[in-house]
Amino acid sequence: MNLDLLFSSFMHEIGKATSEMEVYKALLNSVKSVLKYEKALVMKEDKVVYYEPEMLDIHKFEDYIAWIKQRLLPAFFSEEDKFIGIIPIVKQNKLLGVILLLTKNEPNNEILNLLQTFAFLTGVTVENLILLDQIKKSEKFMSDVLNSIKEGIFVLNEEGKIEFLNDFAKEILDLDPHINDFLKSAINDERKILTKEFNSHYYTVVKVKFNFSNETKYVVTFNNVTYEIELEKLKQLDKMKTEFVANISHELRTPLTAIKAYTETLLNMEVDRESQREFLETVYEQSERLESLLNDLLDFTLIESGTMELEYSEFDLCELIKEVVENLKQLAEKYNVKINVNCESVSISADKRRIKQAIHNLVDNSIKFSDKSKEKRYVNISVEKKEENLSIIIKDNGIGISQEDKEKIFEKFYRGDRSLTYEVPGTGLGLTIVQEIIKLHGGKINVQSTLGEGTTFELVIPYRK
Repeated sequence: MNLDLLFSSFMHEIGKATSEMEVYKALLNSVKSVLKYEKALVMKEDKVVYYEPEMLDIHKFEDYIAWIKQRLLPAFFSEEDKFIGIIPIVKQNKLLGVILLLTKNEPNNEILNLLQTFAFLTGVTVENLILLDQIKKSEKFMSDVLNSIKEGIFVLNEEGKIEFLNDFAKEILDLDPHINDFLKSAINDERKILTKEFNSHYYTVVKVKFNFSNETKYVVTFNNVTYEIELEKLKQLDKMKTEFVANISHELRTPLTAIKAYTETLLNMEVDRESQREFLETVYEQSERLESLLNDLLDFTLIESGTMELEYSEFDLCELIKEVVENLKQLAEKYNVKINVNCESVSISADKRRIKQAIHNLVDNSIKFSDKSKEKRYVNISVEKKEENLSIIIKDNGIGISQEDKEKIFEKFYRGDRSLTYEVPGTGLGLTIVQEIIKLHGGKINVQSTLGEGTTFELVIPYRK
C-alpha cells in the first residue's frame, strides 16, 4: 500500500468537493483503502450524516463515543471477533464530528496516524465549505434586501458603466431610454443631490462617491417624489439618507474588501497551513460583521413594514445581562472599558432575544463611544424593581450627547457625532431598533446625557406581558 499516493488521492478528492456529503464520501473511500471495514458512518452533533454501505447501531457504542469525545484521540476497541474504530474529527481542540467503523483488522500506529490526519483535513474542509456557503448566503441576502427597497439603486464605475442595479432601478430604466445618459452625466455633476423628471415621474437623485478595491465607484439612488406629500417627507430625509448610503457603502466595503482579498490570496497563492487558518479566521470575522449589518437592515425593514413581532417567555433578566457582558468582553477590552453589573436574580416575561438585542445595542454604543481622554472608562448596568415595571439602567462616562443630537438619536439613519461616523462602525439604525423593541413591550426609553461627561439610558418594561 502506497500511503503517499493514497494521501495525495484523498487531498485531490476533498479539494474537488463542493458539499459536506462529498467530503464524507471521499473520507470513507480513503479510509476503506487503508483499512478494510464492513460498515462505517460519520456523525455530526450526535446525528449520523453519512454512512456506507449500511448503518451501524450507534447506541451500542455510546460509552466509547463519549470517552473519545473527551479524549479527542482515535481508538479501536475489541468487539467479539472484530474491532470498533472511533476517530474524532478535530480542529484546534474543537470536536467537529466522529467517524465510527466496524472492521476485522486492527490498525498499526502508522495507519492510525494517517486516519487521524484524514479526519483533521476533513474538519478543515467542511468548515471551509460552511464558511463559503455563509458568505454566498450573506451576498444573496444583501441582494434580496437591496431588491426589496423601493428605491432605485445604481452602482457605476468611473466610466459611467452600470455594475449593479436593484429591481426598482430596472423599472426606472424601462421608463425612459435617456436615464443611462443622465447617469453618466450625474457622476460628473458637482451636486450630490438633484431632482429630475423622467416620463412624468419626478425623482430625487442622490450620488455618493466611494473607493472599492482601489477603484472609484458611485452609488446613485433614485427616490420617487411624484406626490408633493412624499416630496415634503423626502426633503427631510434626503440628507440623512445620503449619509446613510455613504455610511452603508463604507460598512459594506470594509468586510467585503477583506473577504475578497483573503479569498483571492487563498485561491491564487500557495500559503502555509498556519496562514490559511489565519486568513480564514479573518474571513469568518468579517462575515460576522457583514451578517450583523444585514441583521440591522432586516430589523429595520420589519419596523418600517410594521411586522416585527414578539415571542414571550419567562427568563432571568440578570442571567441575560451576564450573557450580553460576556459577548462584549473582547470589545470592552479593546476600548479599555470596564463593565460593572449590579443585578440580583429577577424573572421577567418578555421576548428574550429582542430584550437581549436592545441591551446589547446600548452597551455596545457605550463602549464604542467611550471617552479616550479619560483614564478610567466604565459602563454600569443595573436593574431596579418597581411596582409593575423593571428599569434597566445603562450608565457610562463616555463622550456624551449634545442637546441637539439627543432629540434626534432615535430617528432612523441618524448618527450624532459626524467626526466619528467612519471611526465607529454602525448603520445608524441601532437606537431606532431599540426604541421599537421597548415600544412593542409596552415600555419606554429615557435618556439623560451631558456632553463630555456621559450618558444614561433607562429601559422601562413591564414585568409581565
